[in-house]
Amino acid sequence: MSPKSRATPSRPPVRSKTALPAPRVAPRRVRIPWHQRRPIQVVLAIIVVGLLVLGVTQAFSTWHHHQATMKAKKGVKAFDAAYQTGLTPLSNFFTQVNNSPQQFVGGVMSQATYATQTAQWLATFQALRKQLSDASPPRVIQGARGLLMQSTDIFIDGVKEMQLAGTVSDTNLRKTLIDQGRNIIFHGTSVFKNAQIEEAKVMHSFHLTIGAPASALLQLPDAPAENAPPAPAPSLVPSSR
Repeated sequence: MSPKSRATPSRPPVRSKTALPAPRVAPRRVRIPWHQRRPIQVVLAIIVVGLLVLGVTQAFSTWHHHQATMKAKKGVKAFDAAYQTGLTPLSNFFTQVNNSPQQFVGGVMSQATYATQTAQWLATFQALRKQLSDASPPRVIQGARGLLMQSTDIFIDGVKEMQLAGTVSDTNLRKTLIDQGRNIIFHGTSVFKNAQIEEAKVMHSFHLTIGAPASALLQLPDAPAENAPPAPAPSLVPSSR
């Protein structure tokens, strides 16, 4: 066998000392879209949840306001219906109060008839006063209700003054009491008309229609009679020295 045919051990290739190392390639950076980044997604989720909560809150507030408005409207309508019904008995009062006192003072009407009429007037206004006091209307119409109660109280005072005139026999005192009662009633009508105006404003604010005025309202006097006697002057009491 020739020497060349013998197996020789393999050796790794010898690198040249001047050979450069293979360049290292940096891993390619993957760019993530901004809307897919975790912090951005968290912020967007918070915003969406906040908008949903705000929308639900606003919707609930609108619904609650609507329900409260409808409830108030129903209460105002019920109060007006009951109040208009309560005005019907006042027609007789305004018809009689313009005639009966003068007839009584002039001797045309008997004292018993006059006493019966004034008692009916007082009972009518006391019933209206109780109806207004027992009513529980919405807050929006409480102002008009207060004026109605105030005017009713004034009417009651005026009727009591006229009623007192039916218990005295002195004609001058009788006439004085009736004149004072008439002036009180005129003041009550002024407050009563202001109450009507306030109630009409509330009705219009709820788009509620006001029907024809009750016959009692058509008979409300605007001012005292021109020949009404002046109020009595205070008597002067001489001072003792």
